Amino acid sequence: MISQPLRTAVFLAAVLFYYISYTPGLLHADQAVSAQNFIQHGGYALAQNGHISIAQNSTTPFIPASTLKIITSLAALDILGPDYHFSTLISHDQQNNLYIQGSGDPFLLTENIIAIVRRLHESGIKQVNNLIMDESVYQLDFPADGCENTTNPYDAWNGGLAVNFNSIAIRVAPDRAVSSDDPKIPFLPMMQTIGSTLRPGHYHLNVNAFKATGQLSNTLRYSGELFTALLANEQIAVRGTILAGQAPTTATPILTYRSDKTVREMIKECLKFSNNFVANQLFLACGSARLGTPATWEKSRTVLRAYISEDLGISEAELVMLEGSGLSRRNRVTPQAMITALEKFAPYQDLLPIKKGFPLKSGTLTGVYCYAGYLPQQQKAPFVILLNQAQNNRDEILHILSARKKREATLSAKNIL
Repeated sequence: MISQPLRTAVFLAAVLFYYISYTPGLLHADQAVSAQNFIQHGGYALAQNGHISIAQNSTTPFIPASTLKIITSLAALDILGPDYHFSTLISHDQQNNLYIQGSGDPFLLTENIIAIVRRLHESGIKQVNNLIMDESVYQLDFPADGCENTTNPYDAWNGGLAVNFNSIAIRVAPDRAVSSDDPKIPFLPMMQTIGSTLRPGHYHLNVNAFKATGQLSNTLRYSGELFTALLANEQIAVRGTILAGQAPTTATPILTYRSDKTVREMIKECLKFSNNFVANQLFLACGSARLGTPATWEKSRTVLRAYISEDLGISEAELVMLEGSGLSRRNRVTPQAMITALEKFAPYQDLLPIKKGFPLKSGTLTGVYCYAGYLPQQQKAPFVILLNQAQNNRDEILHILSARKKREATLSAKNIL
């Protein structure tokens, strides 16, 4: 039979265990210590009701990798507008030259070009002289900061007139025969040029990773050859050559093709697939929307600095953006600044992909492992994890933050009852 003193001791121990386990103040300390065990160089923050409830190194800047796309998306939604559409203008001159004038559309894809050439066919065009590619809306002397110009599509360059995210799909057969590896894209001469340098296999490549031939950049060569091939499919012959140039003011407009995706829809795709090309096209478009064309990296940096300061209330010491994709290792953000951005992004959180059961954006570079998103219990709480270290412990920290949120939700429910 258990004595009265022993029963009292057991009861007090149970009360103490409950108090330690469910009291927010003590839980804060316990969780902070647990998360700290997974951090060598990094920080995190979790906010509730507009205030950071738990954090470590919240005012220290870290490399954000692709979580920076949330900032770019927020700027595009506010500066361009969620319902904004990019347009591609088609015109011709008295010499029957056809001008393709880009606007920096991030989603100018094969299916969109098919729609354009069908409309040209319906307008009665049978042949053209030269096909002149106009990317004057952008003036870029170098790729995005952080781009290493590898053959990987995530290193694709940006441009005012670029197709299929400036990446190309090629198959090299065992007998060295080169063909398109995308059923929607016909064989292009550029594929042979690139494929002749490759071993047999299937490739999805950054077109600018290969040496340009002739007077055209690889971006405009790819765009021009794709337009030429698809025009031919509609029995519209290009009798001359593909040239780079600017449409004169005297050119006669034939049609304006409006992108079938809004900025909001583009952002959803961009965040889902973490598309660096799309993010930086939006970054550049924000710059030209505020400071005029041609778009430049410096214009966009200037516009984003002003937006971050004036619209988000975040200082330059807390957030530095050299480009919009997170590819640059010179980008910096503090956990506190990211929380501020996430609170502003909250009406658009449905644009984030669901990962680990939560709406969140991941960011990964060598030695950089980040998460930013929302924990969904009761009111959705923004959180960020920024690790700049060799060990990828972001899942462990996410589990700790999620467990804390669940316990606080349980405690809140008990208090209501």
